Amino acid sequence: MNLPFEAEPILPRHTRRLQEIFASTGKSAWCYYAPFLCCFSLAPAREVFVAEHDGALWLPVRRVDRGGRVRFDLVVPPIPLSAEPLVAVLNRMRAINAGRYPRILWVDEADSRRLPPDRVEIRIKSKEYLYDPSKVAAAEGRPYRDLRKKLSRFRRGADPLFRELTPADITACQALLRHWRKRQGRKRDFLLDWGYTRSALSMYGQWTSDELQGWCVELEGRVAAFAIAGRMHARLANFFIAKTDPDVRGLSEYLRMEVYRALVDYDLVNDAGDLGLQGLRQHKRKFRPVELIPVYSASFSDR
Repeated sequence: MNLPFEAEPILPRHTRRLQEIFASTGKSAWCYYAPFLCCFSLAPAREVFVAEHDGALWLPVRRVDRGGRVRFDLVVPPIPLSAEPLVAVLNRMRAINAGRYPRILWVDEADSRRLPPDRVEIRIKSKEYLYDPSKVAAAEGRPYRDLRKKLSRFRRGADPLFRELTPADITACQALLRHWRKRQGRKRDFLLDWGYTRSALSMYGQWTSDELQGWCVELEGRVAAFAIAGRMHARLANFFIAKTDPDVRGLSEYLRMEVYRALVDYDLVNDAGDLGLQGLRQHKRKFRPVELIPVYSASFSDR
């Protein structure tokens, strides 16, 4: 494996420990949802590892390109982040990267201020949407008027059943995901959620309900939408996955509303960013985020 410390591939069994570390350090960026990290690991082309080294948690990721070349990066900075040990590890990882410094794929606001400014270039990656689920569930007042109208039109033309996702639904969800990709996903090669969504479905049932929950929407006896979310810490949930039949208008708003109602006991829900897509931005703003938090990436150099 060639890493400068002992590490093991990430698995669902690591979720509880990672959840505890992320919660104790106040991590709220979307990438700190441990089941996502498990599903983001798609060996052999991309594999995330877990290591505890020099008093810190490290999450390296190994990528293998089509030519068989291997590159190591860090998914996030080590926890806790200390500049000197970080630079020492990066220098050792550089030696196995053919002289290229590892990148850090996601860096939150707090860690962006702790990275050594003379060695790092930080770029904005996205702004993530945080919602108050109780406000979304109530959908009161003028700000939610358009959303209420869209939901009302959807319900007049459909008889949806929102319910918990079971292992018996996975095959239907996989078929829906293939349909979604055929109709929508392949138009946008930079959408990354196809792989980790497929992985989440294949591993569904390997997490406890305290770590991951799923729901689906039935229309006329078929699964037309599904969603997965889960706890990040006592106050914060992660809206992990939402997939709907793109041929059914209003279904996406209905699914999101019902999931927010299911998450109403949390103070906040992180629903990730909008990928720079105007349509997705408009869709997410209908639910009135209470905060946008920046997330960055980082590249190191010898300067």
